[in-house]
Amino acid sequence: MKTHVLLIGAIMLILSGCTSHYYKVKEDTIHIYLKRPNAKDVFFVSSLDRYELHKAKHGNDRIWEATAPAHREFKYFYIVDGVVYLPHCRVKESDDFGSESCIYVPDM
Repeated sequence: MKTHVLLIGAIMLILSGCTSHYYKVKEDTIHIYLKRPNAKDVFFVSSLDRYELHKAKHGNDRIWEATAPAHREFKYFYIVDGVVYLPHCRVKESDDFGSESCIYVPDM
């Protein structure tokens, strides 16, 4: 019984991690969503404009939203409450400083 409870807990943890970051392409814009229910400030940072900070919009259930052009590849990460945050993403790249960035690749 205890093994089943642990297994169910592990599956729930894995599944919740997969849904904490996702995106939807609508016409020529990508809408990128980050679920951080306890965050007070979230900034989206990307290579599209030399890593300028963009305040993410905060919507229902404390899901944060950022937008970008959907037709260009770019690197990105977040700053959540003053701390760099890299969500689970399909493609990542290491930089020269020991950090990583997510990479958005159109049509992938």
